[in-house]
Amino acid sequence: MEADTESSPRDLELSALEAEKEPMAAAGEEDAAPPPEAEPGPPGGEKNGLVKLPEELGIPIESGGSKFTGLGKEELLRAAGTPPWAKARAILLLLFWLGWLGMLGAAAAIVARAPRCRPLPPRSWWELGALYRAPPAAFAGDLKGVASRLEHVAGLQVKGLVLGPLHPQNSGLLQDTPLGELDPELGSLSDLSHLLQAAKKKGIQVILDLTPNYSGGPAWFGPTVAEDPGFQDKVKRAMSTWLERGVSGFFLDGIEELKPSVLAEWRNLTEQSSPEGIPRVLVGGTRLQDPPSVLAQLNSSAVGLGLVLVPSLEALVSEPFSPTLVPRLLEFLGPQIPLAWSVGSPWKHLVGLSSLRAPQLLLLLWTLPGTPVLSYGDEVGLMDAKQGEAPFTPRPGQLTPMPWELIEGIQKGDNSTEAQLLELCRRLGALRVQERSLSLGDAEAVPAGSAAAFLRSWDKNKRFLVVLNPGDQPLPALALQDPRLPPQATLQLSTHHPPPAEPHVELGALKLRPYEGLLLSFPYTP
Repeated sequence: MEADTESSPRDLELSALEAEKEPMAAAGEEDAAPPPEAEPGPPGGEKNGLVKLPEELGIPIESGGSKFTGLGKEELLRAAGTPPWAKARAILLLLFWLGWLGMLGAAAAIVARAPRCRPLPPRSWWELGALYRAPPAAFAGDLKGVASRLEHVAGLQVKGLVLGPLHPQNSGLLQDTPLGELDPELGSLSDLSHLLQAAKKKGIQVILDLTPNYSGGPAWFGPTVAEDPGFQDKVKRAMSTWLERGVSGFFLDGIEELKPSVLAEWRNLTEQSSPEGIPRVLVGGTRLQDPPSVLAQLNSSAVGLGLVLVPSLEALVSEPFSPTLVPRLLEFLGPQIPLAWSVGSPWKHLVGLSSLRAPQLLLLLWTLPGTPVLSYGDEVGLMDAKQGEAPFTPRPGQLTPMPWELIEGIQKGDNSTEAQLLELCRRLGALRVQERSLSLGDAEAVPAGSAAAFLRSWDKNKRFLVVLNPGDQPLPALALQDPRLPPQATLQLSTHHPPPAEPHVELGALKLRPYEGLLLSFPYTP
């Protein structure tokens, strides 16, 4: 039949598809070989770029219908230029910018309303940790002995080692002491260089004690020598020599015997160079005991120093503690001079001054604003074998040996007095390094009745409260009621017993033993 001989549309479409798959024959070629048949693939899949037709995939096609192939590029451009689409684009663009500006304004408002953090003040290494003061004789007598004991010093979170004297002590006239020479009995310059490098690896800077007179009497041999330009020039030359050898600063005792202009000149010499980017410091110590005299000294010659060591805590040992203790101590902060606190010296130790108050004084050293200064052995309650003839009359030959065997024998859990003091110093040193309120914070006295208390705080950091029982009688029910304090606080440590299993205590009912000190903390609240 005619209908049978005519090709259906379906056959024509398949023939066209097969024709497209066949490669074009080269000119002049006849009877080109037919392409190989495609290998059968998985149902519904593809092979060699061939795509199954919709009908083969089970998708019906309307008879006689045309396929929609989408708009061409020119048609899209013409449609995009019509007024409805242009208006829609303008509206969307406006909404985008309005949303972006709204989010920017909201973020700015949040930042503006958020409380700002207090900027951190600049602090040097001697203000961020403790100083450890010791003559070489405390470390087995020479520079190699000092280097071998640095691990113990570093464990106290010490940032500076005040070491000296290193110059010879056996000259004829005291004012002829060779301040710029190294005593050969202590070692060689190579030993000194090794010590300085070993200390820096542990984060410790070595400050040289260059005080001329260690034999008693005036530190500078009296006004005649102290004010002699020739002797002052000799000190300057010695300082330059030791700075070239790598020390990180100097300690000069008896600054009340020197003119402020001289101290300022020596400070400029000390600080004019900073090897390896580490600043150097000139530390001055005063032997004055009377608080008004010390304050007057701070307001005069202290401007020529990077740090001033005051023995005010020792002066308080000679009289009974009282609730006025804290206000008197905080009065020294008035001149805004970087202070260092000490009790005693390497020749007159803390425990020998007051064994009962020793733990409490150590707590004060570490928690007051300023730099704590430990004399060697204070951390284990070293008792002096001999005392000087008068306050601050050091005699190098009378140094009490450091009990290194005892220290190295202390094990974890040791309950001896020496072990408890050492643990107290290590914990206080670690807290001071970790907590900004203790290292940077302000100090305010807190009314505490028969006790003495002060608060350390910095910006939005954790607050620390120090409470001291200054008397020899227990305080069974001390009530601290102050708007700056919460009802409860966490007991960080006590000078008399380990923290309890439940460290939270009520500030309205504290119990303190005689001469006990507590360190408590509580979080910042707006």
